[in-house]
Amino acid sequence: MKDIVGSDLGAIVEASKLLSSDCSTTATLLKLLEAERRVEARQGLLYALCWHGDLGTWDLMIHILADLQEAPKVRGQAAEGLSYMFMSVRTDSREFEAAVHALRDALKDPSPEVRYCAVHALGSTGHPPLIPVLQEMREDRTPVPGWVGTVSDEASRAIEMLEGLHRMRLKNGC
Repeated sequence: MKDIVGSDLGAIVEASKLLSSDCSTTATLLKLLEAERRVEARQGLLYALCWHGDLGTWDLMIHILADLQEAPKVRGQAAEGLSYMFMSVRTDSREFEAAVHALRDALKDPSPEVRYCAVHALGSTGHPPLIPVLQEMREDRTPVPGWVGTVSDEASRAIEMLEGLHRMRLKNGC
């Protein structure tokens, strides 16, 4: 636990990977996140929390994504966290609408990393009405350092993912 809020970037990464598979740490990670201000540690804490799939973190992820005072890496990680939980949320719910609203706002973000992660998260909704929004993002040819390709590339992948997830939702009666 101490490594995830330490100063060694490698240790933060390793700790976040280890803690991501231990859902019993959710409450502790949330407390640490509340007190932590360093970008790398906040990103590591969110990474671990994302994999827990705890819908209790849904509103927190939306809040962090929408907070322009947060670093792009942290906001992108919050978008990724939402992407992991979308299949557990009904498309006609308040939670779904709030997340989609925040993600659509993030598509206008000055940071290509935030836009890339928002595009990915919208693709994970499995919600066909979002296809035109993702098609528009195919125009954003901004490369994203540390990620695969451009925002446009991710928009194309997100459309494919959305269509596949939609078929899965239909098959499962959701």
